[in-house]
Amino acid sequence: MGYANSGFGSAMLLRKARDLSTLEDETSTLDHSDMGYVMFCTVGVFMITPAIGLFYGGALKRKNVLQMCFQSYMTTCIITIQWFLIGYTLACSTTSTSHVLGNFKLGALQNLGAAPLFEGGTIPSIVYFTFSVFFPVATVQIFVGAIAERARLLPSMVVGFIWTTVCYCPFAYATWASNGWLYQLGALDFAGGGPVHIASGVSSLAYSMYIGKRKQWKTEDGKDHKPYSPIAVFTGVTLIWGTWLCFNSGTLLAVNVRTGYIMANTQIAASFASFFFVMVDYIITKKFSIIAACEGAIVGLVNITPSCGFYSPYWAAITSAFVAICCRLLYPVNEWLAIDDTTHSFVVHGVGGILGSICLGVFASPYIAGLDGVTEIEGGWIFHHWKQMGYQFAAWTSTTIWSFVATYAICFIVDHIPGLKLRASEEAEMLGMDAYEMAEMADEYDIEEMFARFTRNGGSVYSNSNMEVIEAASSTKQNFEGSKSVSRTKVEDVV
Repeated sequence: MGYANSGFGSAMLLRKARDLSTLEDETSTLDHSDMGYVMFCTVGVFMITPAIGLFYGGALKRKNVLQMCFQSYMTTCIITIQWFLIGYTLACSTTSTSHVLGNFKLGALQNLGAAPLFEGGTIPSIVYFTFSVFFPVATVQIFVGAIAERARLLPSMVVGFIWTTVCYCPFAYATWASNGWLYQLGALDFAGGGPVHIASGVSSLAYSMYIGKRKQWKTEDGKDHKPYSPIAVFTGVTLIWGTWLCFNSGTLLAVNVRTGYIMANTQIAASFASFFFVMVDYIITKKFSIIAACEGAIVGLVNITPSCGFYSPYWAAITSAFVAICCRLLYPVNEWLAIDDTTHSFVVHGVGGILGSICLGVFASPYIAGLDGVTEIEGGWIFHHWKQMGYQFAAWTSTTIWSFVATYAICFIVDHIPGLKLRASEEAEMLGMDAYEMAEMADEYDIEEMFARFTRNGGSVYSNSNMEVIEAASSTKQNFEGSKSVSRTKVEDVV
């Protein structure tokens, strides 16, 4: 019971009583088990940030590792800001009448309250906000990794912010919002095969084409450069694998039998894909490869993302093996298209995502979808629902076309803004983006020797003027030495 010793105090008690009543109405459908599981998965999916940094960074030359790690961190920050200001409301609005994009009602998380995002939901909207932000974070991290070893950080962050608004938000709204045109059409995509994987893979292709090839794309004998740290790649992909168990199972936003199938399908898919990817790679190269094992696991996760909530485990295994074989055979696509997609994102995420969407149109199961007690679908081709493949075709083709065109246009626009030129100078590329842009390096080197090598090599090979190269090296060296005290005990050939 409340007590008040004044009229003002009585008014306050009455207001609190009304607020309590409103709170009870808003939270009446919430389920503590569902809330707890989604918040647990949110912590799990945060690990995508160091995971992608280690995965991409470890596959590069060592003079460019920190750029990838730093970029993954800044991407998380910047996309979270975008999601807070406008992204969440544009992608997840339940009050918009548009079939393409949400409204601004929830901008900056205003008007959020304690209620679920949609009527009858079991988790509050604020919990879904934090979980859902890591979908665009992961998507942007995948495709802006295309800058590796030859492009600048700051413009990539601007590109990522704009791209999330122009591409990801419309894709997410169309796919998952009740008024979204793909949702109403009947296209299936459980956890982001289109908005995350196809979009990021195709955008990586466009980004790579725009900024061009690395100057040191291949070794003198035409082979790829050896990765700086396969251990870092292994660690990063292991984190991604664990993260994706949380991504996919948490997307149901509930804990029931279907949640168990989703997690099992995710584990099965990554395992089958990794094994078959390695076997094909071994047939081609006659050697086992930890890098191939890691990339195969990613292919499996890409394949199962749109279908984990619709497949029986049998089809999760079969389709993942099929997609893994296809993606490994298509790995020479960089040479075929004469592009330098540094992280192979187009093949792994773009082609893998498209094949995953097509397979979903064939093998989607009404039984598995209905294990949550509420979802009803007609299934794929094996259940004689012939139209489903047409719905899937509409989804992946529209996502592919818009991703490529919009990304290329965004790159062109940002590249022509003063101070935001995407491509770094030849001197910066030869020196290494870590030292040139960040004045930091992954390992300890004899800095004097490093810059001496840079000056000797760069002056004769990459620049019309020795003085320009020497000045660039000298400027970077001063920045490096001014910000860090580096032990000069290990001499390595950085360039």
